[in-house]
Amino acid sequence: MNVTEDKLKEFGFDKHIAVNEVSMRMIFGASESLLCFNTVQFKDYSKIVAIGQDVEAKARRIKEVFPVDCQKAFDMGVRFATNTQYRTNAT
Repeated sequence: MNVTEDKLKEFGFDKHIAVNEVSMRMIFGASESLLCFNTVQFKDYSKIVAIGQDVEAKARRIKEVFPVDCQKAFDMGVRFATNTQYRTNAT
């Protein structure tokens, strides 16, 4: 997500995500979300006009937090692959 954690709630995205999770639980029996905040859209922000973007904060986050987010995504994939609550009854 390009937004910060603060903006998530301010824009009401948290409510949309919660509704999506409930819908997925109703259909598939289990659901979870992984949110990654303040992501980058450009390799080099010096080449664009990025009004309202804290480029330094994005750079810090990609260095410090993104590897943790990647590990969380990997762990989520392991749970999906090994936990029967994430499997459908399809054969």
